[in-house]
Amino acid sequence: MKTLFKTFLFFLILLFPTTNLLAKNTQVTLQLSWLHQFEYAGYYAAKEKGFYNNVGLDVIIKEMNYQKKDSVIDDVLSEKINFAISYSSIIERYLNGDDLIFIANFFKNSPLVLASQKDIMLPSDIRGKKFMGGKDALKNSGFHLMLNQFNISENDFIDVPQNFSIDDFIEKKVDVTSIFLTNQVYKLNKKGAKYNIINPENYGAEFYTNNLFTSKTQYLKYPNRVKAFREATIKGWKYALEHKEELIDIILKKYNSQNKTREELLFEANQIENLILKSVYPLGSISLNRVKRIADTYVQTGIVQNKSRIGKLEEFVLSPLVNNPALTKNQKKYLEKKKKLSFCIDPSWMPFEEIDSNGRHRGLSRDYFEIFRKELGVPINLVKTESWTQTLEFLKSRKCDILSLGMETKERKEYLNFSSAILSTPLVLATKLDIPFTDNINTLEGKKIGIVKDYSFEDTLKQKYPFLTFVNVKNVDDGLLKVINGELFGFVGALPIAAYKFQQAYLGQLKIAAKFDEKLVLHMGFRNDEPELSTIFENLLSIISSETKEQIYNKYVAISYESRKDYTLVLYTIFFFVFIIIFFIYWNRKLRQEKEHSEKLLFELKLTEKLLEEKNEKLEKLYITDKLTNIYNRQKLDTELEKEIYRSGRTGHKFSLILVDIDHFKKVNDEYGHQVGDSVLIEFAEVLGRNLRKMDVLGRWGGEEFLIICPYTDEKGAKAKAEYIRTSIEKKKFSHIGKKTASIGITTYKANDTEEIILRRADDALYEAKNKGRNKSVFLL
Repeated sequence: MKTLFKTFLFFLILLFPTTNLLAKNTQVTLQLSWLHQFEYAGYYAAKEKGFYNNVGLDVIIKEMNYQKKDSVIDDVLSEKINFAISYSSIIERYLNGDDLIFIANFFKNSPLVLASQKDIMLPSDIRGKKFMGGKDALKNSGFHLMLNQFNISENDFIDVPQNFSIDDFIEKKVDVTSIFLTNQVYKLNKKGAKYNIINPENYGAEFYTNNLFTSKTQYLKYPNRVKAFREATIKGWKYALEHKEELIDIILKKYNSQNKTREELLFEANQIENLILKSVYPLGSISLNRVKRIADTYVQTGIVQNKSRIGKLEEFVLSPLVNNPALTKNQKKYLEKKKKLSFCIDPSWMPFEEIDSNGRHRGLSRDYFEIFRKELGVPINLVKTESWTQTLEFLKSRKCDILSLGMETKERKEYLNFSSAILSTPLVLATKLDIPFTDNINTLEGKKIGIVKDYSFEDTLKQKYPFLTFVNVKNVDDGLLKVINGELFGFVGALPIAAYKFQQAYLGQLKIAAKFDEKLVLHMGFRNDEPELSTIFENLLSIISSETKEQIYNKYVAISYESRKDYTLVLYTIFFFVFIIIFFIYWNRKLRQEKEHSEKLLFELKLTEKLLEEKNEKLEKLYITDKLTNIYNRQKLDTELEKEIYRSGRTGHKFSLILVDIDHFKKVNDEYGHQVGDSVLIEFAEVLGRNLRKMDVLGRWGGEEFLIICPYTDEKGAKAKAEYIRTSIEKKKFSHIGKKTASIGITTYKANDTEEIILRRADDALYEAKNKGRNKSVFLL
């Protein structure tokens, strides 16, 4: 019987092709955002290793046709293609009304930057230069945001049509062009080109790239297909990153339309791994908070006018499920017996963590421990230390159960178990402002580079870069000050630490000039003689979503973009005038004949428009601007100070006040007259306004006194900023009168401060500075 059945089946297969007996895989099309390269290795792996096939999909992968005028987003919306990869422009298009679904993100940072000739170091230097693809570059969100800060439009440079070749730049036919750090830098270095990199990320642009998306129509029709495509793609990327050499073989064999070499693809693979940040974020994850920040950037820069969809971004992002594991019986028993836990931190390592002057734990790690306390219901107490070295000693001697953040090293594993990575951040080189950016560390041979003694990456860097002269410093501030003073060429440290120090203490004096391949990968550490600890906290870390992790990170690290003007009161007043004017127009319509009606309405509408423009200017000047200096007035400063006191009281973040008074200003008016005095006040305001952060608020407090409100600035940062202002004034040669100095009072917010108390303290500090002989800055707390 079995033989008969097999014979029947054999003839059936001969008569009917197997494709008619078995269900066909559904054919879908994936459109790439550029030509074949390692940038899309995860998609190739999902196809070639059968991950797409396993979920019933036959995926056709198409290169981008850069000569095609239609947008890939339009092709997805019209259902010409099913899935596509694009930039953060999908967020812009969604905000502007297109029904898209954001499926997954793979590159957490954008590799798209500007390469410039050696004499062009800043975005402002682009003026008058030959910019290949300049007009097209302005359509890119990151470039638009960066160039907009320097008021650069398409009229400020010579636009050269984009030919997608780097050769014209190498031959110096053009001065500036856009490139990808992942691959085109390799070509520049290979050909020995001399260049600078202008990276939008250094100017606050933070956009996702390699974004997988589809249309809402496609998702509503086939939700399971879309989810299956996402999961298979994530598997593909996981495989690609773990088998880079194999994927390079596949690309060379099947996807090498650009004729790249193995060496070139390997360079690209390593660069892309840095962009994916797999040790920090789950592959394919999307942070809703980050999407919201990108959306806010589009609105703030005027790229998007319609705000109606800002509150509906949850409908745009396809979110995966998050696991929520519970503690085991043994773990609960351990905690009951332990009763309380202790932890140590690096006492001076902001924005990651610090012990402030009041002995409190501040910084990024604090937010994690707040979550841990809430979840465990067990006291977790901070053990105070004086230095990082002492922290390590306390951990070795078991005075602490937990290390909040640290790198995993062979030596530390002798007494600690480590969690999975909490975060990963690049190591960068901080230098003076006049040093151009380089992505080739070899060009720094013989330079003196500061590095904090006993930091875990010290030995690694010394072994990999023996041609650099590393010099041990006590701490981050010691290293950065030695760079400013010229004792060191640069200082190597973590990017967030450098950015924090730049904003808080060394404003306008330092910059990032290079990035190392090595990363600072931070873990939690747990005493290894109590192994239950590491399993408990590994479970806790797993329930914290990537969105929450990124929210915590950006709370302390991301740069704040706050508009320097508050139009709320202006708008309310405008609406009032609009109402009054429209009311009169309405009654005029009732009283006039039909023939005169249209002409009168047109006249009144034009009059309304003109009145609104006039009222807008007058009201803005009246309510928030000092008429002489064109900076904020006291009324605006009062409002901002009230906001900062409320915010600091609620969040615990410090802010500082810097009160500046021109020394012997009365003599200027007496000797030169009030017109010259007014001129000095205007120039003085200009000096104070230089190099302030966007979040800082500068205004004229009265007479020759000026006030600066500095959010998220502690005592050290405020002192450094005030001293920088004082020396800038001292060096300035004012029109008509020459040199002039100023006295400065500084204070920092502390708990229960009112506006009156903190202002009195700043005023007392200013008075003390004058009593000490003027041209001084004094801090009082």
